[in-house]
Amino acid sequence: MNPISMAIEAIQNFSLADTMSQISAAIANLNFIRWFDLYNMSWDEIAALAAGDSTFSLTTFGQYCAQYSAVMTNWAYTLAAICSIVILLIKKNKKWYWYTFFAIVAVMSVTSVGMHTADYGEFAPGIITTKLLASYVDMSFTELMAWSGVLCFTFELYGDKPQLRNKICTIVTIWAAIVLLVLTFEVFIQHNRPLWFGGRDEFGVPYDMGGDHGGLSLAEFGCFVTCVPLLYVVIARFKTIPKNELGLVILLLASFATAFVITSLWGDNEINSIAQGNFQGHSLWHLLTSIGTFVAVVWVDNRTENQNKKKLIDAEVAKALEEYKAKEAAAK
Repeated sequence: MNPISMAIEAIQNFSLADTMSQISAAIANLNFIRWFDLYNMSWDEIAALAAGDSTFSLTTFGQYCAQYSAVMTNWAYTLAAICSIVILLIKKNKKWYWYTFFAIVAVMSVTSVGMHTADYGEFAPGIITTKLLASYVDMSFTELMAWSGVLCFTFELYGDKPQLRNKICTIVTIWAAIVLLVLTFEVFIQHNRPLWFGGRDEFGVPYDMGGDHGGLSLAEFGCFVTCVPLLYVVIARFKTIPKNELGLVILLLASFATAFVITSLWGDNEINSIAQGNFQGHSLWHLLTSIGTFVAVVWVDNRTENQNKKKLIDAEVAKALEEYKAKEAAAK
């Protein structure tokens, strides 16, 4: 079994009428978990609910705990994004592209909360569920975050090379569009998001998104590939980055790289084995990338201050040279 054969099968079995019907049903049955109600329950009440409630019967309590952890850590994204925008406004930073990036992060934090709060246990192969729809919206904004992040670094480091800057931005934008098309195919044609990378059983069959296994779907893998040009953008211009900025850039990249490793090795939807179950893998992904987001605004502010100081110094030097030339001309 491979992605191509599954894609061909999905196309052959595709029905627009059936797809629209499933979308309508998923929206009509949209439901969000009332986490606060669960929080106020005793363990005995939760056990009784799990035994008798159809919603709980579709999944495990460990999955509910994982989703609650993911929901709460998502707000770190929101805080990081809002604080970043406020910092840029206070400092009167005019780099519009960074405002766009942080705004996308803020929206993504809300869509991610919606995805993790959408009635859980609803990744059913071949069926468009509220969970699958929520994952589509959430993944779309995650890809937009990756795309805009790469473009922001490209604008920063290649401002003096407009042709190369535009080439990089064009390639990354085309790739991001392809990833979004793949995601659209997974959700609305395939009605499933199999975990092809690192998420297969012993027979080579990919697990579905609803499992307790690590791994990435094609769209998720494509999202991480979107970030790869960032390594080229930074490494190729590494020597041009001032020494007092290097630490922040390295910390930013390290936080995202560590988050990628964790979310790839440990499942998203269960309380897993990392640190003996005391940390949930996907929640660490949220926290680490939130840290990376905040480090980004610190770097942008630091870099902008350095650039402004350099402009002032250059202007003073140019003014002094003009005055010196004027004095020499008057002496003659």
